[in-house]
Amino acid sequence: MIKFLSSLLALIERVFAHFDQERWKRQGRQETIKEAADVVEHQIKLGEAAIAVPDPTRDERLRNRFDRSRFRQ
Repeated sequence: MIKFLSSLLALIERVFAHFDQERWKRQGRQETIKEAADVVEHQIKLGEAAIAVPDPTRDERLRNRFDRSRFRQ
């Protein structure tokens, strides 16, 4: 009887350990997703800041690229 109870308690402990491990995995995934979203948001802000600064060389280069693509069609 004692052997059965100790086996039952060991099984219950394993089940709780598994649930706890899954919870930690899920939390780790959520943290990873948040970090990736933060990196993307940072890159978007950098891109917006780069566009906001007037750059005549870049504007001319883009204008030339647009003109060349228009004549190829």
